[in-house]
Amino acid sequence: MTKGLGEARRASIERQLEPLIAREISGIAAIDTAIAHESAPDYVAMFQDARNGKQASVEQMIALVRMQGGTPNEGGGIRKALARTQAAVASRLSTTTTLQAMRIAETELITLYSEVLGQVDGMALQALRKALGRALVHTHLLTAHLAKRLGSHADAAMLPAPLREYFAGAEACACMRCHLDRPGMSRALERTDPHPYTYLCAACHDEVLAEFPPDLAIQMDRWPREVREASVLQRGTGRVSRLNALGRVLHPLAGLEPELPTPAAERAVIVPPMTPTPTPTPTERRGVVTIETPDGPEAGYVDRLFSANQVWDNW
Repeated sequence: MTKGLGEARRASIERQLEPLIAREISGIAAIDTAIAHESAPDYVAMFQDARNGKQASVEQMIALVRMQGGTPNEGGGIRKALARTQAAVASRLSTTTTLQAMRIAETELITLYSEVLGQVDGMALQALRKALGRALVHTHLLTAHLAKRLGSHADAAMLPAPLREYFAGAEACACMRCHLDRPGMSRALERTDPHPYTYLCAACHDEVLAEFPPDLAIQMDRWPREVREASVLQRGTGRVSRLNALGRVLHPLAGLEPELPTPAAERAVIVPPMTPTPTPTPTERRGVVTIETPDGPEAGYVDRLFSANQVWDNW
């Protein structure tokens, strides 16, 4: 009976997650195609972060299937979806039409996640909520960029905050930390040739300055401007700072609760629950290991293998 229930649960998890995995993988293929056809480096960085988020969602769902003893479907259905998605995105030459196609796919994915969430619990529920959050953030990013690029009041009305909180300039561009162009007290940073193109919006400039340790922060005003800006750009495009922007900025701008990462000092003292360590009984001698030796020809081999004299002879 228990085995039958376990198999039924495994089959149910596989059946529920299979369309989500296929959609996310086809989304990755679409983003790969979009990156290959995109010439603006700021949008390439935005697409790469979206791809990483989808890859994380796929890995979580595949892990859930395998934890239940199942095997994720990597057959022809997914390969056909990849081919269709790549062809659809490749046929759209402009950045705006590519963003529109991505938003349609992301909206459909959100609907699928919402349907499955009511049918799972436990670890599967936590993983799918995380994946749904990524899809919601990506959808709001796409909507904000489309509202700015098209001057669409309808798209702007779908955002939780006024469009001016997403973009400070007249043109839509994507900061390589938050993927928006938010206003701030500092100026936006832009670096071009001979360096790879890098752009950090004014708000991210402020936030990255606040991330520096106090001992460095008090020195930065005395640094040459080029050194200070290079340090901000390097830190702002690093993974830790981009994760801060995702949880502290993009979640609220997508209408979600802020997701604050656990500080390193707190993570260092988080100890997982441990089982009691086996200890010898009072009658056992400490430091002595008892081994059951087999009979026959293997007995001599075992004696030689665990012989202390062998260790000393070859030390």
